[in-house]
Amino acid sequence: MKKIRYIVVGVLGLIFGVSSCSTDDKIVDEVLSNVGTGAILRTISQDNSLLYNDEEKMFEPNSKYTLILEEQDAQKGDLLESVEVYVKYKATDAERFPQGGQELLLEKLSVSDFSEGDRELPVTTVSYSSKTLVEALGIDESKIQGEDRFEFRLVLMLTNGEVFTNTDVGGPVSGGSYFLSPFEYFPIIKCAITESLAGTHTYETINAKAAPGGDGVCSGNILTGEVVWTEKQSGTYASSDMSFGQFEDCYTNRGKATGNGISIVWDCTSLNPVGDVYIDEEGMVTTKDKAQRSLSYNYSIIKVEGSEMTIKFSNAAGDGGQVLVTREGGKNWPEIFSRNN
Repeated sequence: MKKIRYIVVGVLGLIFGVSSCSTDDKIVDEVLSNVGTGAILRTISQDNSLLYNDEEKMFEPNSKYTLILEEQDAQKGDLLESVEVYVKYKATDAERFPQGGQELLLEKLSVSDFSEGDRELPVTTVSYSSKTLVEALGIDESKIQGEDRFEFRLVLMLTNGEVFTNTDVGGPVSGGSYFLSPFEYFPIIKCAITESLAGTHTYETINAKAAPGGDGVCSGNILTGEVVWTEKQSGTYASSDMSFGQFEDCYTNRGKATGNGISIVWDCTSLNPVGDVYIDEEGMVTTKDKAQRSLSYNYSIIKVEGSEMTIKFSNAAGDGGQVLVTREGGKNWPEIFSRNN
């Protein structure tokens, strides 16, 4: 039986490797009818609203994970018997939840849990609250951290005795644009934005370096100044200088590394620059419409103590340095950043 299942996956993969953009159900029906075996659970949609508050040590209200699934087999869904949903917990560090890695049966769906969808195939919606998942796994909610994840695995059972799960599918079926039938899902727990990081912060930059092969020459001095982070929306900030003085120190009249095209996004333990700083043909910071080239940035938080945060920064050209950013008013940075220490 295992060999038969792999034959079906192989045939479907070959067809959709040639015609991956097709949305014609007749192709799937024809293959399943000719081979006489096989089935898929297509992902119609998934919604991950698992949001954890690291300050309160608990999930935010209404945190849940939802899947809408469609079953298809050689008999247009008539072979469907049941679907088992398994779950386990995956922490970013295994010490916190040694028992969380044990997979357990969360729910068994029967035919009655499905209804006929728009394509006349069985469709079901499964949704699990954070409370349900925590209680089922028996884990301590206060030890959860953002960027941990739940891992779901589905097992599809047919009335003819065939059983399908994640180990029975290949790339075109599990991740293809048409099927999207992986039988497994890994929703990452997001972090709640607990406060605003906006403010006028002071900085000390060391080890400033210019991009190799260019005309930049850095002074070698410790660079000091202020950087203004302005909140654009919750968790997203415009910066008055992405390079913390490095541009102005290493390049004549270039200006600060800033502009409307780049922001800093707070993502759990990270501060992620998104977008680009634009440079014109004379090597000066400019707007997008006048740019000759664009530079993305990378920030890596290496240490946080109280109001002081140390960041290594660089851009796509090779400019970079290390900066100590002291928060406005001496206020402590959010505790979650200390996980970088």
